[in-house]
Amino acid sequence: MSTRSPTTDSTWSLSSKLMFLRERLTRETGKAPTVRDLAARTVDESGKPSLDHTVIHHTLNGSKANPPCRTIVGLGQAFECPPAFLLPGPQDLDSLEVYYGYEQAREALRLVAELGESGVEGLLQAAHALRAARGLKAAPDATPPRDDSRKPRRRGRLSRAEAAEASRQEIQGLYS
Repeated sequence: MSTRSPTTDSTWSLSSKLMFLRERLTRETGKAPTVRDLAARTVDESGKPSLDHTVIHHTLNGSKANPPCRTIVGLGQAFECPPAFLLPGPQDLDSLEVYYGYEQAREALRLVAELGESGVEGLLQAAHALRAARGLKAAPDATPPRDDSRKPRRRGRLSRAEAAEASRQEIQGLYS
């Protein structure tokens, strides 16, 4: 859990989250996993991978941005992360790993939920004190989001009529 994830105030695309997780696996193993390696990690009860490597490839490169639930579960298995991290919206991977990995963390959150903001503040102070007592530094800030901007895919050449219409719209936009 030493790697950091997207901050809770920014949103990453599914593709960006998968690239982040792939980089994390690369750091841990020293070798970038191929899409076939990742597919092999999704073995189900029958002993066969639940995801095909092409599904993983298309999701990684962003051409499949809204996969079905079973694909999300398989991707979570392949990339060793809670499937909730792969759902749309901002999530903090470290927090989700603690939540899913430790029953005591879930119990602590249930107990604090009834106490409201003062309970959360008390839990936070206790965690800081425990870290300091163990000689740990303050937790680092989360990694800033990746640049998700990509050049749009070229559809091919425009016909003369399409090019004329695009030019007309562009010129009209300049004078409106």
